Amino acid sequence: MGEPEEAIALKIIIIGMIVIFLLSLSVIMFFILYQRRLLAQQQKHQKIESDYQKELLKTSIASQEEERSRIAKELHDDVGAMLTTTKLYFGQITPELPPDELENIAHKTSSFLDDMIHSIRSISQDLRPVVLEKLGLIEAVESLRQTINDSGKIKVSVKNNTTKTIVKSKELNLYRIIQELITNTLKHADASAIQIKLKNEEDSLIIVYKDNGKGLQQKNLLHKKGLGLKNIESRLSILSGNIYFMKEDSGMKVKIVIPV
Repeated sequence: MGEPEEAIALKIIIIGMIVIFLLSLSVIMFFILYQRRLLAQQQKHQKIESDYQKELLKTSIASQEEERSRIAKELHDDVGAMLTTTKLYFGQITPELPPDELENIAHKTSSFLDDMIHSIRSISQDLRPVVLEKLGLIEAVESLRQTINDSGKIKVSVKNNTTKTIVKSKELNLYRIIQELITNTLKHADASAIQIKLKNEEDSLIIVYKDNGKGLQQKNLLHKKGLGLKNIESRLSILSGNIYFMKEDSGMKVKIVIPV
C-alpha cells in the first residue's frame, strides 16, 4: 500500500522547508560576500584617495619650500649683497673726506638703496601681485598677459566672458594656476601662442587654457608627473575644482571648473 497522504504532505513540507532554508542561506551568503567585496572596494578607493591627498599635501609643502628657498636666495643674493656693499660705502665716510668724494659715495649709496627698493618690490609682487590685490583676478591676468607679450617670446591672448564676481579668497590660487600653466608652456611646450578664456557656466567658473606647442605626453597625464601639474592639482583641491585635459591634434588644451 502507498504512504498515507498525511506522510506525503509532511515530506513535501519538510522538503519545501529545506529548499527554502537553502535558498535563504544562499541569499544570505551572497549578501555577505557582496558586502565584503563592496567593503574591500571602498577600502581600496579610500586608500587611493588617501594616498592621493597625501601626495597633494606633499606637493603643496614642496611647492611652499621651493618658494621660500627662492625668496631666501633672492634676499641673500640681491638685497643682502647690496646691503653689504652699501655698508662698505658708509664705512668710507670720515670727517676728513673731501666733499667731491662724499658726494660720489652719497650718489652710489642712493643708487644701491633704489635697487634694493626695486628688488624688495619685485619679491613682494611675486608673493602677491599688487594689481591682483587692488583690481582683481581679470586685471591681474591681463597684466601678466601684457608682461609676457612685451618679452616678444610668445603671444598670449585673454578673453573674459565672466558674468559673476569671483570670490576674493579664491583669486590668488586661480592666478597661480594660470601662472603655472603659462610657466609650463614656456618651459616645455615650444609654443608660439597661448589662449586663455574665462566664462561662467551655471554656478561654476570655467577657465579654458590652450597653447599650440607639442602637447603633453599621455603618460604624464596618467601619472600627473611633474611638480607643475601637481601644484595645479594641489591648488584645485583647495578650491574644490577640477581640471580636464582635452584631446587636441596639436598643443595642449585644459578646462578648469571651479564652483563660485
